[in-house]
Amino acid sequence: MTLKIIRIIAKNTYREIIRDRILYGIMVFAVMLIGLSLALGQLSFAEQTRITIDFGFTAIHLSAVILSIFVGSTLVGREIEKKTILTLLARPISRTQFIVGKSFGLMAVIFVASILLSIVLGCILWAMQMTFNESFLVGLYGILLEAGILMSFTLFFGCFSSPMLSVSFVIGVFLIGHWQDSLKFFATKSEAPAFILLSQAVKTTLPNFELFNWRSLFVYNDPVPYHDVMYSTLYGFAWMALLITLAAIILRKRDLG
Repeated sequence: MTLKIIRIIAKNTYREIIRDRILYGIMVFAVMLIGLSLALGQLSFAEQTRITIDFGFTAIHLSAVILSIFVGSTLVGREIEKKTILTLLARPISRTQFIVGKSFGLMAVIFVASILLSIVLGCILWAMQMTFNESFLVGLYGILLEAGILMSFTLFFGCFSSPMLSVSFVIGVFLIGHWQDSLKFFATKSEAPAFILLSQAVKTTLPNFELFNWRSLFVYNDPVPYHDVMYSTLYGFAWMALLITLAAIILRKRDLG
């Protein structure tokens, strides 16, 4: 019964987002960015394939991030502000089922959008006679893992803050998550105890998104580090499970009246 309710909420969330015009705007933007890579690639014929791959993965990455943050910020916050969540919870639906169903529904949209854009990129690379291997799928998988964590952060913040604040918080998490390696490098060169302590605190409390950055493997035809992929998978799913659990706890304790 629990899984059935979660599936119904996820299905309705998926349908709701699919009908949203912002999704199609993001998809058009991503396709235009992939098309721009072809134009820029003409400026350097020797690097055309690499530029196309870089821009293509960037387009998929940006679309997944935008969906996770901007669409995810309204999933819970809008339901609470408009009091429509009370109508749902009046039925035999728990708040945990509500938040889990919402997360699955949004993740399904991100997955479908990323797959469609990767097909567009794949067709372009196939026309350029690019040889495919598993590193292309690993690069896409890393984008989806990062998007899943960002989505979980967005739902977590959305349980106790406004959509605008949720967007601000998660953008901060996104930026810091990609700057952790640089922050760690500067901390090793610094003699300031406060800066070193800050670096350690950031490393402990926020995810390192560079662990999921495998897009360069396909660009340079490098071998797939399967051990790193397995570790990052466990790392990513642990963050998602933690954040969704915390979101469910906060939502259960929040007065929605």
